[in-house]
Amino acid sequence: MKTKPILASVLVLLLGVSLFGQDITQKQKQKLKFIYLESGIDFISCDAPYKDYIRADVQTFYSDHISGGIRGLMFNEYAGVKFEYRLLNNLLGVSGGVRYNRTVSSIGKTSYWSDSPDFFYVRYWNDGISSEYAKVMEMSQISHYVGIPVELRIYPYKERLLNVYYKAGASLTFNVGSKTGIIFQNEEMNPFKTDVVQVIEGPQPYFGSFNLGVGLKIGRLPKPGFIVEANIPVAIFTPDEASFVSPHTGAGFQFMIRVPLNKKAEK
Repeated sequence: MKTKPILASVLVLLLGVSLFGQDITQKQKQKLKFIYLESGIDFISCDAPYKDYIRADVQTFYSDHISGGIRGLMFNEYAGVKFEYRLLNNLLGVSGGVRYNRTVSSIGKTSYWSDSPDFFYVRYWNDGISSEYAKVMEMSQISHYVGIPVELRIYPYKERLLNVYYKAGASLTFNVGSKTGIIFQNEEMNPFKTDVVQVIEGPQPYFGSFNLGVGLKIGRLPKPGFIVEANIPVAIFTPDEASFVSPHTGAGFQFMIRVPLNKKAEK
């Protein structure tokens, strides 16, 4: 996959420029340590849901009406706690922790904030001779994951009240539960919900992610502070097996509260 070496090259270049451009007379020698309380959200693009049980239309003698116009959407919201340790005169920060992820995946919506404008067909029963279809407005899946994030932050500029920095991060998350929902065009189909849900794939058992980002930190070191990060891109890597949606890349935002662990900074 070409994305990996490109992102790695960008990170190495950014790290080199930042380190060599830093003022080496910086007086801050103490290795700072922090706890970060984080929350964030990523919006992830997905492949079109080409599934043999989904149809945009139903014909008696044809089986090639798989819809290419139906969208698959996914967003991942999370909260967690991380520990950061500063290195190289506090130019670099290495952090790791634990994170709870809640992913919401949808098939049928045209955007994250709008309802489905039309229905599609979901085949929930087939005996080789005849089939039964349900008119569905939207299928959704809420999945819960526990993840381990690891991040590297580069702080190339002199300390100020407001300051910009750069980051690269990765995480590995494991599924701990999920729930699938169906919105039928006609509420009279609700008794068949269990039958329809049984034909739908489950979530990915785990997934990895990688992101590059830019952050704005508010508050001087080593005092408490508030941080906002924009992560572009956010790349998702999944095992090669069928799942409800097939996520790829996207963008996101992260918000953090910085809590210092050093009692007193050296002058």
